[in-house]
Amino acid sequence: MAAIPTSLSEPSVADSEYTGLDRSRILSHPKSTTPSPSPAPSLSLSFSSFLTGHSAVSPGGPLSPSNAVSPSHLSAVASLIAQSFTPRVSIFASNDANDFARDKGFASVLDLFRPFGDVIPGPVVVRDTQGISTTLDDFGIRFTSSALFPSMQASHQQSSPKSRKEPTAPCFDLQDLDALLDIYLGKGIRYFSTDLAAPPAGLHDDLYYRFLQRLLASPPVSPHESFAHPVAGIIAISSRNPQPIETLSSLYKAGNDAVVPPYMSKDYLRYYVLIHDEDHSDLDRSIALFERMKRHFGFHCHMVRLRSAKADLSSSEPILLLPPSQWISAAEEIALLKSPPEKHERYIFDSDVQNMRAFVHELVVKSLIPFMERCVSTWNDQIAASRRGLTGRFFSASRRFLGSNNRGLGSGIAQSATSGNYDPITGSYGFMTAESQMRKLADYGFMLRDWKLAHSTYDLLRKDFLNDKAWKYHAGSHEMAAASLILSGTPLSSKTRADTLEPLLDSATYSYISRCSQPTYALRTILISSELLRSRGGGAADDAARWLMKAISEKLMGNLAHALIIERVSACYSIRKGVGSQGWGNRRRKAAFWQLVAAKEWVGLDKKQHARLCLDEAGENVYDALDWTEEPGQLLFELRHSTESMVYDSSVS
Repeated sequence: MAAIPTSLSEPSVADSEYTGLDRSRILSHPKSTTPSPSPAPSLSLSFSSFLTGHSAVSPGGPLSPSNAVSPSHLSAVASLIAQSFTPRVSIFASNDANDFARDKGFASVLDLFRPFGDVIPGPVVVRDTQGISTTLDDFGIRFTSSALFPSMQASHQQSSPKSRKEPTAPCFDLQDLDALLDIYLGKGIRYFSTDLAAPPAGLHDDLYYRFLQRLLASPPVSPHESFAHPVAGIIAISSRNPQPIETLSSLYKAGNDAVVPPYMSKDYLRYYVLIHDEDHSDLDRSIALFERMKRHFGFHCHMVRLRSAKADLSSSEPILLLPPSQWISAAEEIALLKSPPEKHERYIFDSDVQNMRAFVHELVVKSLIPFMERCVSTWNDQIAASRRGLTGRFFSASRRFLGSNNRGLGSGIAQSATSGNYDPITGSYGFMTAESQMRKLADYGFMLRDWKLAHSTYDLLRKDFLNDKAWKYHAGSHEMAAASLILSGTPLSSKTRADTLEPLLDSATYSYISRCSQPTYALRTILISSELLRSRGGGAADDAARWLMKAISEKLMGNLAHALIIERVSACYSIRKGVGSQGWGNRRRKAAFWQLVAAKEWVGLDKKQHARLCLDEAGENVYDALDWTEEPGQLLFELRHSTESMVYDSSVS
């Protein structure tokens, strides 16, 4: 399987530049130790510098790498999926802090911080509920804007909060994804490859992973899952602020007083950041202010020293080109690809990079991870543990029985239909309910890679959501129970897949499509689980292909994505190599057939260059050895004839 690109959001330049060394420096893989040429003595274009601790190129020559990241214990695709469900950190920045960022050439503090959260430099140690420590080398966080909080409308505040259900957003925008795929295919398949000499089979993987990452990048805030809810909030000011303590207090109050939906808790970690202006502020005064901050606000504070000067190619000090976050949305990447490079190229001093890396590492290791571990321990001991025993199951049954008996005792409409905690009118549980907190327990376990805790909690919640007819919660718990089961490393025998995994995925997709009218979440369910199943190989890869066929038959995606997923069915079959010298049990013919079907789809969409890649691969694997496939009237002959007028240049395509 081809390596997943480390950075998948490089700026747009002319197509021809992506076939040479300029692009490889922007998109280099963190494991690579080969130094990349640089267009200027003080410039390094490698985004891996930000992720692995490699220093910029100094005027005297390349500096030695430091804090290199060791290989992940997860497979590449499992790591990609795990990184898509990372803790969200909202940023509340003062006006002076945002002015500081603009002086450096960034739109805001969020714009400056965002790329540094993709992968935390250095090892991150997390402890599960059994006290077992795990070292993660691919852990990340997602910096988000405080403006993304879904505040209630004024009409909702004036009327009853149960007047109507809030509109539910799709998991992603299908039109944006198709538009982005169109841009990718227009530039040629090697545009997004990390290996410029990769064979076509590896290039298919690169395109699909790019698509999958964009699909998972920006889920909306939703009541049925807490992945997009803030785990922490950064309250940031700069050393320019004339009333720093008062400003920090007012920013805290503004966040605490924000009106949010009843399913979202405001009990998240607050982290206070002082941005010291290295060029114009006195360091002693900033240190004194930082000490005052710690006395007022406690341990969760940090002072990050950054230069306010705008770095550019004329700078004498080492600088780096800061690409966008690799987790930008499809719409954001479309905007980048359509804008000239000079409009979004941002340079930053190497000293700033090192200080930002230290800041993010301290935030995660000393504050965020311990906070999440304490939450998991509290919820697990106080809520989940009692529900897992015999007494807890008896209590749940009694609660449902008494809830049903209350219907004749004058209870309200919402009470009569449910156990009491779920509100069918707003379609959510309040954030203080046991169900909501247990869902957060499962989600926090998933984000901390405690797969077994996550799976057992999702599995426990499924029955509650079914009894309450909370269908979106019900679908979400099945979706994540399936993903966490595969990620946990549990052996997936044919019996386990048929008796456990199959019902989970079937229930999730049915509820999302038929009960919730949320086909994008159903597509996410299928793509995540099928890719994880494919990585297991054997019969699991056959199951992955079958679930992708379900997504195709349900027409859950746009036209270009439809063709891409047909092509992915072939990839699921091709991973089975068979046994013995004859390769018994392989799926070469099925893989070639689905490549042929994909080529037919690409031709119909006028993507003949990509269709030619599919035809070449299908022919090389199976059909070139068969004489009858080249006879007029055969599908392979007709497709090759329709693309033969196209000039096929493998160095560009």
